[in-house]
Amino acid sequence: MPPRRPTSSSHADSSKPSGGGAKNDHTELKPSPYYTSRARKSRPAPPVPDEPDEPSMDPPREEEYYTSNHYPAEGEEEPGEGTPVADDPRAVSKEFQELDEDGPIEEDDDNPDSTRAGPPISLQVIEGPDAGRKKRFKSVRMVVGRGKDVDLKLTDQAVSRRHLELIHGDNGTMLRDLGGASGTKVNDERVEEKQLKHGDEIEIGRTVLKFVDEIEAVKQFRAEQDAKDAEAKKKAEEEAKKKAEEEAKKKAEAANASAAAKGDVDPNDPRLKEGTAVRPALDSVPTRRGQGKLADKKVLYAGGAGVFLVVVVVVLIIIFAKKDPPAPPPVDPKEQLAIAKMNAARNAIRDGDYAEAVKLIEAAERLKPGIDEEGLAKAAQTEAAVMEAFKSVRALMAEGNYAEARRALEASPAGTTTKSDEERAALEKELSQAEAAFFAKRAEELLAAGDLDGLRALIPKLPTDLQPLYRDKAAELQEALNKDAAEQAKLEKNNKALAAKRAAERRAQFIADAFSSVERKFENGDYERAVLECDRVIEDNKGDVEIRERAKNLKRLIPQFARSYTDAQRKVQANSMETAVRPLKKSEEIYREIGFRGALLDSIHEQLAEASVRAGKSALARNDLASAGRLFREALRLNPGDSRATEALTGMQDKVNQLYERAYMEKDRDPRSAAEKFRIVIDTAEEGSELREKAQSQLNELSP
Repeated sequence: MPPRRPTSSSHADSSKPSGGGAKNDHTELKPSPYYTSRARKSRPAPPVPDEPDEPSMDPPREEEYYTSNHYPAEGEEEPGEGTPVADDPRAVSKEFQELDEDGPIEEDDDNPDSTRAGPPISLQVIEGPDAGRKKRFKSVRMVVGRGKDVDLKLTDQAVSRRHLELIHGDNGTMLRDLGGASGTKVNDERVEEKQLKHGDEIEIGRTVLKFVDEIEAVKQFRAEQDAKDAEAKKKAEEEAKKKAEEEAKKKAEAANASAAAKGDVDPNDPRLKEGTAVRPALDSVPTRRGQGKLADKKVLYAGGAGVFLVVVVVVLIIIFAKKDPPAPPPVDPKEQLAIAKMNAARNAIRDGDYAEAVKLIEAAERLKPGIDEEGLAKAAQTEAAVMEAFKSVRALMAEGNYAEARRALEASPAGTTTKSDEERAALEKELSQAEAAFFAKRAEELLAAGDLDGLRALIPKLPTDLQPLYRDKAAELQEALNKDAAEQAKLEKNNKALAAKRAAERRAQFIADAFSSVERKFENGDYERAVLECDRVIEDNKGDVEIRERAKNLKRLIPQFARSYTDAQRKVQANSMETAVRPLKKSEEIYREIGFRGALLDSIHEQLAEASVRAGKSALARNDLASAGRLFREALRLNPGDSRATEALTGMQDKVNQLYERAYMEKDRDPRSAAEKFRIVIDTAEEGSELREKAQSQLNELSP
């Protein structure tokens, strides 16, 4: 017998909440705000009322509804004051925990629900040796690498000790590569710096990190969940509507079958028309009651067979699901050796042995082609070339060839790591310092050597701060060189003059030696033999033009001297000193022209001085002041110690002054006579005296 349909009252009672509160007619069913994915997995579904005809094969719905008199389930937190809602960080943290429940993730923080000082962002390791780990920010900066002093420490050997850093600020989170050997990729794009957004995947070495912004993740999760809930609700409504239509059809068919069995079917009953329209085969159904019972049994048998089939399927799923996972494939020793060589190559790169790293990577590639996915071999080869170029630069620096070292450094290839960039900067600084020291030393050497041109050519190569100093030193060197040049020229001139003087003295001595025999005879008064001796000198020095010309000149002068000197001596002996002055004066002039330096000249000077004094006194007695003055000055020239000449000149000063006054008074009346008197004053007055200067001035005025 078919199961009895539950009454409407019992059905209404089954929808009451567990707390016992009555459900009114206006109660509105709404999704619970405390319903989460955690509740879906942990809490049982509410009981479903029995269907009237057959058990439902649909899975129980997991969505929970509540009414205005809803009571929290067991273990559920009752909402009240202080419950986190909306974008409250506590709500974000809890919902983000639910978001992460799809798979176990290792959490580095001790208590993820505790209050944290850092921003609500984190990194998840989704691929690599550390897959499954997650690290939340504890401050605004996070450093990732293999080293000890990092925030997220990885075991991936392809990752550098300090590979990258994340810095969180007002504008978001910035990623910066710290110079890792394998570089950094964000969403398969190699970057040095990158502004991150939620969901970005960061690849370093063999590790892939996922950047998670918990607030953005919760917003996405809520949007996705709302979309899923709306879709589920729509699907549930469609299924409920479809199910209701099917149940209505089944009820109509059952009613039609029951009426036909009893024989009270009205042909005009619309229910009969509806049943025949849906199931035409009912027209041929027997109207006997036994046949209705048989149909009910068939329905029961079909339902039991369906349940049995479902149970069998579930059992099979459980059996196959519990099978042990397949055994891992055997380890390839070549692959392990290749991995070991790649790790050794990374260590060699860190140690700066790039040539060894290239060898190790090539060996690893032979063992397992394509293992160098990061391109370490190319990077190591580039770094090896860079280091070799740096080595050549240092060798040139050691040789002192700084210009060639500078060209080699500029031509060296660009490095691919921070270490090579730092090495280049250090080498550039070292080269600049060495160049500065070398050029400064060279400048000092040029200064010491007095090489002004070399110093001026070197100054532009000196450091900028040293150039003014050496320009001043170059100016000082120029001044010193000019002074030295002037002194050197003067010295050379003096040396030349001295050399010429000495040469002249040697020449004069040579000539004097050539005419020594002539001079002896001349000094002894043997003038004829002296002339004959000149012929012998000419014969002995035929090739010497100067000696030959001098000998000829002596042959002409010696006879003239002999006549003048003989005449003077006769007058001196006759005590006619005034008349002896002229021949004595001429004898002196001829003797000087002859050029001998014997005692005869001194004798002539004594006689001439004496004759001049006497002649001067005679002229003074005649009031011939001009002649007297010239004679007295001649006597003082020949004999500066002659007191007679000195006293005579002193006594003449009064007469000279009187003569000046007369000339001054006559200059307007008789300029010619005045000029003559001024000349006498000039000749008579002492050399440099005021009277002589005034007479010269007056004479200049009278001259036309």
